[in-house]
Amino acid sequence: MVRRSFVTLTLLGALAWGVSPVASGRAQPTAERAAETPPPAGADEAAADGASTTPDDDAPATDPAEPGADALGTPAEPGDDEPADGDDELADADADELADADALADDGEHGAPQALRYFLEDVEVVGNARTRAAVIRAYVPLERGEPFDPEESELETLQFALMGTGWFDEVQVRLRRGAQRGWVVLVVEVRERNTVVVEQIALGVAEGLSSSRTRDARVFPYVGLTLTETNLLGRGMRLSATGLLSRHHQGGRIDFAYPHVLGGNYGLRVAPFLNNSRQYFGHNPTVTTRCREPAPRDCVDEFEARNAVVFYRRGGFYLGTGRAIGSTLALDLGAQLEWVYVTSRPEAASEVRGSEIRPVDFSILPNRSFAAVLRIGLTYDRRDDPGLPTQGTYLRVQADAGTRLLGSAYDFVRLQAQFRQWVPLASHHTLRLSLFGGIVLGDAPFFYKFNASDMTDLIPSRLLEMQLDRRAPPNLLGTAIVFMRNEEVAVRADVEYNVSLLRHDRRGGLRGAHAYVNVGTYLLADLQDLQFAVPGLRGASRVPIDLTFDIGVRLDTSIGVFQFGFSNLLGFIQL
Repeated sequence: MVRRSFVTLTLLGALAWGVSPVASGRAQPTAERAAETPPPAGADEAAADGASTTPDDDAPATDPAEPGADALGTPAEPGDDEPADGDDELADADADELADADALADDGEHGAPQALRYFLEDVEVVGNARTRAAVIRAYVPLERGEPFDPEESELETLQFALMGTGWFDEVQVRLRRGAQRGWVVLVVEVRERNTVVVEQIALGVAEGLSSSRTRDARVFPYVGLTLTETNLLGRGMRLSATGLLSRHHQGGRIDFAYPHVLGGNYGLRVAPFLNNSRQYFGHNPTVTTRCREPAPRDCVDEFEARNAVVFYRRGGFYLGTGRAIGSTLALDLGAQLEWVYVTSRPEAASEVRGSEIRPVDFSILPNRSFAAVLRIGLTYDRRDDPGLPTQGTYLRVQADAGTRLLGSAYDFVRLQAQFRQWVPLASHHTLRLSLFGGIVLGDAPFFYKFNASDMTDLIPSRLLEMQLDRRAPPNLLGTAIVFMRNEEVAVRADVEYNVSLLRHDRRGGLRGAHAYVNVGTYLLADLQDLQFAVPGLRGASRVPIDLTFDIGVRLDTSIGVFQFGFSNLLGFIQL
């Protein structure tokens, strides 16, 4: 999230946006981070006590599945040769060293040689002290006795997947001769890193109002923190706690993800939360409220305000499940149930948009209401490192649906997708391309809509879906974006250039430092504005788009990735 201060400090988690990563240059502009998906099945097997597995040197290996043919249907006879000697068994070998004429299959009809294939004899894990071996083995996309081609991408995909967990500083994958000709042992060597990380720190100041009647806005400090154990007890479980404290906003959330329920393929995620906050609406609106006591109950007061302020409390929990599909793809399903209590809200408000006066839509029911939201998400993650990626792809697609079938007072659908691609350039230089798009259909509450603070780097973004600063972002292009706050359609595209300033041994506290420059553009509007445009504006100014940019430094440390962004300085300058 972007934080407004003279120097913005953000810690990025060592995981594959959520939420947090849902579309701005820092964080996903969604009401919820991407669901944590457990490792593949098998992470809690009984043999998972951190010990490595090696083949029995005294007994020849057998094919547990007894495959009478290779993947092409050609007979294979992996056991008709004597075991290799001890020196060969201990030596690492690449595909050329492991090549053997008996591992080649002949086409029964034409006698043409087929692709070189081996049988997986075992998986050996080396270097793991805290992480259980079975948790690591669960990421291997091959079963024992399964034939595979070493030239295909399974081994590279395995390395990307293990690095993407954030549990290791280094991962090396290699093959070693097995006990029989044509059989190999897959050796996974890891070097572990600290898994208790400060996933996010938000320190800064923001401007707020004590009520709708208040004309004098005050600047106040805020602090937010997310502390996460990404590999609890070495079983791949994840436990995080997030808190926000300021004069006008308080909130907290605990997020627990268990990799496999009863040893099955699906995991469990539980995340209770509680917020006490306020939301700011309108651009110098006219606000109508009830008169203060001892005025009659039917008395109303109308005045011009800087913002219409809604005070609310929100609490509930997310309950979901998920499973890995291979090493790079993950599916998550869940539901979020929450109760909303609006403690104070104006009777009505209106604002000038272009040449007409429009009512302000508070997008929340008065008093108490209930929201039930179903969620499904799909994540593709093939980054080489979750903290400071230099190559790879990240894609997150998510759909949320509030439905009255579950008793929800809000009936809506929200669709969103985020894509990021890291392209290595010259030595220690990387280009990141990002694209985000989302749309909300129906009567969604305001915290499920897209907020301007999540789309731009120039003001503090939301934390725990709470709007920290009342101000609108700078209108650099002079367009209709000045009227947009909580809207139904959002699009952002940006390009980021990264330069490595420092690369230390990963065993130290400081592992690396990157400088970055980010430049992008974003669109934010409701469906009506896209269809009819804001009246009174001419030409390109009717399109609610604007520019955003950031410049800063990221530090990769043993407790997380620190990001120092300086774009918030411009929030105090009239551009």
